[in-house]
Amino acid sequence: MRRNPKLLFFVMVSIAVVGALPSTAEAGLSLNADMNVGVVTSGGGPLGDVGSGIGGRIGYRANVGVFSITPELGGSYLRLNQVETPMRGVVGARVALRGVVQPSIFAHYGLAIVQRDVGGPTYDLGGAVDFSASIVKVGVHAGYVAVQSTLDRGVYSVYTPLNWVELGMHAGLGF
Repeated sequence: MRRNPKLLFFVMVSIAVVGALPSTAEAGLSLNADMNVGVVTSGGGPLGDVGSGIGGRIGYRANVGVFSITPELGGSYLRLNQVETPMRGVVGARVALRGVVQPSIFAHYGLAIVQRDVGGPTYDLGGAVDFSASIVKVGVHAGYVAVQSTLDRGVYSVYTPLNWVELGMHAGLGF
């Protein structure tokens, strides 16, 4: 089967142009809800445990050329296993390409409570791909999440760091 190089070039250029077209959403408030699945990579419980949870984010999207930058506040709950059920409160940002298809990267830092009296600092790093139509946005994301150990060995301290890989879907509105 012979491929037509002109047709392949046309398809690739068309995809690039459609992805680069700006969406109709302007700078403004951004509200998002997440559904997540996490797989434990290290921690006090069994490795490979799979859990699910929910999350939400609120931020202000600012358009800068072909990029949008969104500082945001967020929170999430994930039930990884019978022992570890992290609740996280974070602050961070995401940087995305503007258009109908919006690839992005994100990073957050904050505090987590892993059990009723065990908590510590937390961070996440990851990427997402969103599809934007007017004010509605839907997408998928993947990231690495960690709850760090603390030097303090008192109440609310984490002795063993907890790490997991998180995959999920999200939907949001931009005003």
